[in-house]
Amino acid sequence: MKPLFASLMLGVALACGSAMAQTVTLKLASFEPATAPITGGVLTPWARDVEAASGGTLRIEIFPGGTLGRNPLQQLKLVQDGVADLTWTVPGYTPGRFDDAEIAELPFLIDTATEGSLVMTRLHQQGKLVGFNDLKLLLIGTVPANNIHSRVPLNSIADLKGKRIRVGSSQIAKLVEQVGAVPVQLGAPQVADSLSKGVIDASLNEWNFVSTFKLDQVARHHLVLPMGTVAVIVPMLKSKFDALPPPAQKALEQHSGEALARRFGEVVDRTNTNTLERVKQAGRNTVVVPNPQEREAWRAAVRPVTDAWLKARPRNEKLYQAFSDELARVRAAR
Repeated sequence: MKPLFASLMLGVALACGSAMAQTVTLKLASFEPATAPITGGVLTPWARDVEAASGGTLRIEIFPGGTLGRNPLQQLKLVQDGVADLTWTVPGYTPGRFDDAEIAELPFLIDTATEGSLVMTRLHQQGKLVGFNDLKLLLIGTVPANNIHSRVPLNSIADLKGKRIRVGSSQIAKLVEQVGAVPVQLGAPQVADSLSKGVIDASLNEWNFVSTFKLDQVARHHLVLPMGTVAVIVPMLKSKFDALPPPAQKALEQHSGEALARRFGEVVDRTNTNTLERVKQAGRNTVVVPNPQEREAWRAAVRPVTDAWLKARPRNEKLYQAFSDELARVRAAR
């Protein structure tokens, strides 16, 4: 009996060892805190759902707070260098590579993360966005529209002249220049400190950014206008994805693309609105929502940014039309 028992135990051990060997661990890097809306509200539960759907073939380990790399501008490089397998980042942090993604940055185009993310995802699936050939995009979307958060009151376009405003991408920088202000490129963790020390006067961000990096504690004046947004991606190398076991690939496909775009949009839109309402109700800050006439004046003031982008590359007009058509379909389906 002992030899038989030993053989059975060896068989069990080998089977377990084989099952464990088939489990692949992916490292997901995030420069923001574990509790921030994207990392805590979207990517963490998403990772658990992917793991559950993978049948034990996949584990996703999340490294928040810049554990694998603190510089927001270097997140894609972490994936390219194999330091991380996945990350979330802003295409605009890599100028010149993802030019099509700049369309999200144009003012008065996108209002919510849900609509922006669905449009970007569908255009990518249709092959209308270039620059991503070596990447497997689990998500391509946008955050909600940027508003202006300032140390000083902002009652008119003229109030921005000469102000130093933090930007995170090229078209946002051009928008800032268009209104006579000075764009300043800063990583996300530096913004609040730079505001408090007077290095910058204002920053263009959505309200989740305000909450995550506590901008409302140092920027007491807020102007609610859709001043462009930024695209976001969750990339991994195509070669890494192709090397995964088929059940792991299937689990990632099942929970990514439009499914993740909707999940992402719904979470960040909700938390974005919650932060805006919290700041309003606290009564310590001034939140200005321009009336329709004022809004049109702002739209006219920044329209040259869109006009210049349309002429910058031969493909931009066609891309803008495709984006506008898909955006109309998304809004009609709400």
